[in-house]
Amino acid sequence: MANEFKHKDPGTELTQAEFIASDGTGHIFDSQAQGDILYASSTTVLARLAKATDGNVLELASGLPAWTASPTIGSTSWANANHAHAASNSGGTLTTLGTVTTGVWQGTAIASGYIAADAITGAKIADDAIDSEHYTDGSIDNEHLADDAVDSDEIAAGAIDTAHIADNQVTLAKMAGITRGSIIYGDASGDPAALAKGSSDYVLTSDGTDIAWAAAAGGGNLILIGTAVASNSATLGITGLDSTYDSYLILLSDLIPATDGTTPRLLVGDSGGIVTTTGRYRSHTSISRTDIATYEGVLGPGGDGFGFATNVGNAAGEGVGAAIWLSHPGDGTMTPMFHGTTGSMDSAGNIRGGQVLGHYNAAITLTQLQFRFASGNITQGRMTVFGAKHA
Repeated sequence: MANEFKHKDPGTELTQAEFIASDGTGHIFDSQAQGDILYASSTTVLARLAKATDGNVLELASGLPAWTASPTIGSTSWANANHAHAASNSGGTLTTLGTVTTGVWQGTAIASGYIAADAITGAKIADDAIDSEHYTDGSIDNEHLADDAVDSDEIAAGAIDTAHIADNQVTLAKMAGITRGSIIYGDASGDPAALAKGSSDYVLTSDGTDIAWAAAAGGGNLILIGTAVASNSATLGITGLDSTYDSYLILLSDLIPATDGTTPRLLVGDSGGIVTTTGRYRSHTSISRTDIATYEGVLGPGGDGFGFATNVGNAAGEGVGAAIWLSHPGDGTMTPMFHGTTGSMDSAGNIRGGQVLGHYNAAITLTQLQFRFASGNITQGRMTVFGAKHA
């Protein structure tokens, strides 16, 4: 057994100084070198394990120590701080791991299988990092929309249909404005449209398909020419008469004189004004009275207008009214003629009324009418004139 550990069993007695040399060379084994390791190669023999290169580690191989650059890691828990091992080595569970300053996880991103459920909090998500690609279809419900958060910029053009507007929710304030007097109707395409207002006194007509404004051609036969209301007035006048109508209806109502016991008058006029020429007006009124049983006739004065009542009172409940037709106002062969009925209460509180008849006895292009009392103003009352159509 050359070169094994010396003095193991020399067979003679050695002194202590001999056994332990002062220079440290009292024991050598198997051509030892610096960095070698002594180990038991059997139960009776000591052997030398030569040193390896830097970075190798010592591990057992078949029960004996050996140096290796690629150790096999067993299942025992371990901490590996400050050395690397081959990527092919595996096995065991890491229960304690130091700080990993470099490297990647399995050479790629961390797969979802390595992340615990509900482990990622809002604090771990970068601002503005979640886009539409990461929303599940239909996942955003009403509970996750803030109140008043959706405005017109987030609504696609034409996206709101009738199914999404509640009944009775569109108010007049939400409709587009239209000009005053216009009306809304359905056009040829079935869409709403605005019909501009028609001219004064026009009526809305239909041809069975569409509507339009038109001059009145049907309905009532009396067309309003004008009306005048007295308020302590000297006269009441109506203009606008012409040859459009052959007959005009003059309605006089609630006329009260400022002077008690006076008589009413109707006068005609043309573009030159009201005519008061003496002898132009002739009239007759057949009067019935509640205070006497007989009838009386009254002739008009002839100079200051067509007269149709007498002794009109102005006390409470007194006054005069009449419905008088004006025929042939000036465009025919006959001169203008008046005929109708009248009713009044005289200054003694008696009712007087009857038929009236008269005319203007000269040719005239009649354009206006006037009412007045023979004396004094008109305290109150109204005069209205209608034209009578033939069709």
